[in-house]
Amino acid sequence: MMKRSVWAWMTVACVGAVGCTEAAEVREVEPPRDDGAGGGVVTGMGGTPDPGPQVCPDATGVYEVQPAQSNLLFLLDQSGSMHLWVGENDTRWSLTTAGLGNILEALPDETVGGLQMFPSGDASIGCCVVTEGNYIDCGACGAGELPGPEARCAEETYHPLAVPMAPMDAAHESTLMSTVRAEDESFYWGTPLAPALGGAIDGVASLSGEGVTSVILLTDGLPTSCHTEEDPEANDVSRALEAASRGATLGVRTYVVGIDGAAASTDPATDLAVNLSAVAQAGGTGRYTGCEANDDCAYVVNTDNFEQALSDALFEIALEATTCSFDLPAVDGGMADYDAVNITISVDGNATTVPRDSSHQNGWDYLPGNQHVQLYGEACAQVKSDADAKVEVVVGCTTEGG
Repeated sequence: MMKRSVWAWMTVACVGAVGCTEAAEVREVEPPRDDGAGGGVVTGMGGTPDPGPQVCPDATGVYEVQPAQSNLLFLLDQSGSMHLWVGENDTRWSLTTAGLGNILEALPDETVGGLQMFPSGDASIGCCVVTEGNYIDCGACGAGELPGPEARCAEETYHPLAVPMAPMDAAHESTLMSTVRAEDESFYWGTPLAPALGGAIDGVASLSGEGVTSVILLTDGLPTSCHTEEDPEANDVSRALEAASRGATLGVRTYVVGIDGAAASTDPATDLAVNLSAVAQAGGTGRYTGCEANDDCAYVVNTDNFEQALSDALFEIALEATTCSFDLPAVDGGMADYDAVNITISVDGNATTVPRDSSHQNGWDYLPGNQHVQLYGEACAQVKSDADAKVEVVVGCTTEGG
């Protein structure tokens, strides 16, 4: 069965001296030249003359490329609190997994996807119940029935993945959802957020493959049940921030969806929305410029609009992850000069130069390895909102911004 798709894939052009892959269509702006500064040059590719974006007179060629391949790892909270009721007929788990199924169905087949769930490593327990007041009651658990932290709180528990990364065809989609559905009646103890996120990031970062990788974290709680006498700070949310930040340096971004995120606390240290916002910011995926000032960098799903908010969040995340990352063409001779690259966005024939922004608030920057660029803030929003927008990478002109 052919999947429905919400994505209109855009053509991206790159201009100049950093060469292209064999499949790229080349359009030279002017005869390539070497100005002695050590920049790589394009030679012997021919093409039809094209004026290209007028960033500066030194642009040397235009090459059409495709958006970067998108690799998405879904990291799903399966702790016992996900069985709390939302309304009379649904639970956090049932609605979240239904939303996950919808986004998996909508993803293009060429998207590479995988799954990890947490906590993992322990057996499901049967002594906890959801009360009539919609609380978790584990008072019936006897000595030794609640598992210790050794397995679920170890990063190595979370790689290899529950479902390995693979193209999102119908068979792989079915495998992902059957793995999720197999846990519909399970009840797991604790929320080992930091080791699960750190282990999952390490697992996908170590995989060889093309494209840009993102973790999509769906959770309803802050870290619990990992502290010991030897490590009394194991539940500190700073550990999750460190994991997300480490992932960003490895080129793995972390998007965050907070389930029932309106369950606010008077103490910011224990407020779900506040802390998950910080995780998203550390993971390089703040929702908009300045979101950290409002503790609003994560996507929050509340009980009063659960289904629609979850659908909106997942589709927006997937759209950004698959739309705002672009391949840079490979160097064809010489060394690439990464300080002589600019990005322009053209709408209705009007081109605007987007400044480089290493703070990732509003502009563009290289992803680790300098093989891809990512748009941030208003630049990404503009491309997402206009399927006809044209993005061009201009080489040979001193980079604007910093």
